[in-house]
Amino acid sequence: MLEEQKAAITKEASDLRTSLREVEKARLEARRELQELRRQVKLLDGERNKLGSEVNELQTRVARDEEKEEESRKENFGLKQVTAKYNLKGCSVTISIDPWRQYTFQYCRSVV
Repeated sequence: MLEEQKAAITKEASDLRTSLREVEKARLEARRELQELRRQVKLLDGERNKLGSEVNELQTRVARDEEKEEESRKENFGLKQVTAKYNLKGCSVTISIDPWRQYTFQYCRSVV
């Protein structure tokens, strides 16, 4: 009976060693996967930072373009019509310029 108990304990120890090896293999595999995931996270974080910088640059550029567009609109509004009037020796001359650079001249001569 002692031999049977010894054989059972030896088998159980062998089974436990086998289980321990499998657990150790699984732990090592999980560790490798974790390292790979950390590496990927680091790469993605770097890419996110780069894209964030690009987004900031694009936002700045869009804001600058919008300012230029607003300035252009204001300038065009101011240039819709420029009128200059001159009175020269009893004569009235009016010159108008619209945004399309069309010139209008009006000349009136007063009778003296």
